[in-house]
Amino acid sequence: MSTWFNYAATLKILVFSLLVGAGLPALFAVGIRLGALGAGVSADSHAVAVRRPIVTVLSWAIFALVLAAVVLGVLFIAREFIAHHTGWFILGAPRPHGAK
Repeated sequence: MSTWFNYAATLKILVFSLLVGAGLPALFAVGIRLGALGAGVSADSHAVAVRRPIVTVLSWAIFALVLAAVVLGVLFIAREFIAHHTGWFILGAPRPHGAK
């Protein structure tokens, strides 16, 4: 390991950013596509008579997963602000000295 550049940490950041930066939008796109299939729209944008409720439920589950990841990310970024103003130490927010 170089004192100027930490390759292991950089690799971890790269992998995480690829998963979140490309993975969540890809999951959202899959959810949109499944929502269209569940509503009875074919691949060439023609309406068909068959609705697929299981696919619609799967679409909503994917949307819920993406929303949960976004909310968790915002809470993680704001965890010290939340801890300071509310006293709720969430997601590993550091406690002040002497606090229990």
